[in-house]
Amino acid sequence: MPAMVKLFIEVLEPLVGREGNPTIGFLVQSGFQEAAHSRPIERYWEKFSQRMGCTYLGTIIRGGVEPLHREPKQYSKILESINEIGRFFGETGQFDPEKLQALAGPEKLPWLMRTIVKLVWRFTGNPYWDNWLKENEALEESFAKPYLEQE
Repeated sequence: MPAMVKLFIEVLEPLVGREGNPTIGFLVQSGFQEAAHSRPIERYWEKFSQRMGCTYLGTIIRGGVEPLHREPKQYSKILESINEIGRFFGETGQFDPEKLQALAGPEKLPWLMRTIVKLVWRFTGNPYWDNWLKENEALEESFAKPYLEQE
């Protein structure tokens, strides 16, 4: 769990057991293209909302958007879809289930596409992540196993 998410949960702790808690919804994005990778997180947030005593609005899921901050024009359709969800929410106080499903993208990539992706990664690695690691001077440490090295 990223530190920001942990902090978010800790900040909400005073709401536990309180009456009149707000309705709460979430946005989950990941680098994985398939929505199926985020479904366990969606279930977690639903359960979390119940434990907090908040009405659960839903979770907006979109995968494959890790490079959004570098190439926003390439993702304009995705950003527009998120804006549509926001507009609908502003008008109704709800997330539109059809828009959520459309934004989520494929639950799973077709078998052929998964096979192609695996082959490309096997023979070329992942240039995007390798460049990211190089920029942050972390490529040499990317396969470190610090917990295995301790005795």
